[in-house]
Amino acid sequence: MKPLAKLVNDNIAALLNWRVWWHLGMADVRNRFAKSFVGPTWILLNLGMWVGGMGVIYGTLFHQPLETYLPFLTIGFVCWGYLSQTITDGGNAFVFAEGYIKQFTYPKQIYVLRVIVNASVPFAIGVAIFFVVAAVLGQPFGAGMWWVLPGLLIVLLASYLHATIMAYASARFRDLPHGMTALLQVLMFVTPVFFTVGTLKERGLDFVYKYNPLYYLIEVVRHPLTKLEAAPTEVYVASLIYLGALGLVALLVSLRLDRRIVYIL
Repeated sequence: MKPLAKLVNDNIAALLNWRVWWHLGMADVRNRFAKSFVGPTWILLNLGMWVGGMGVIYGTLFHQPLETYLPFLTIGFVCWGYLSQTITDGGNAFVFAEGYIKQFTYPKQIYVLRVIVNASVPFAIGVAIFFVVAAVLGQPFGAGMWWVLPGLLIVLLASYLHATIMAYASARFRDLPHGMTALLQVLMFVTPVFFTVGTLKERGLDFVYKYNPLYYLIEVVRHPLTKLEAAPTEVYVASLIYLGALGLVALLVSLRLDRRIVYIL
């Protein structure tokens, strides 16, 4: 079978074996909070402390009304957490599954989907918290929020491609996850997560978001939820262009390393 055809078949087979990656991903979530007194509630507590502390500080610093800034910050931070987790955890997808890969014939993409499930649980909890914060602060809800659905699909596909690229590349270069973790810590403070686009424009720093693809991935989710309308057209265009570029890189990396993963590990 040709490498490209095999890769396509493996991805389809991985999706059809959803019980495997769903079970593995949920087991990772349970293991993360094993023997913890409050369990997954830590996700809620961590997010609450971050948003509560950073929201008041940055809202006051940038003269933003808290009733609109806190929902903005909450969903931005939740989206950033999801994107960064799928990137960093994706780097260990094959490394941590070495035993499975060498003993079973499951498609390797199952272990990438496992990462997506593991990251999606705190993401879903975070989105629910956004609605609670918005309701408590008296923010309106409307039909425009449904535009979040195509945004979520874009973010999901981008996260899968991020994790795929990292899984293959990190199996070959083991320092890559550590480097990406350090890079993402810096990128978090130069991506409009804590501050608004308007604040950047006022200070002549619009280049911070214009050439940052992660901003567009966040905005396709955040804009419909906070503005009750579809995100600007350029946001969707930039997101789809980035998605296409990611798909091409993921394809090239997968074709080059797929047959060698067992030996590399």
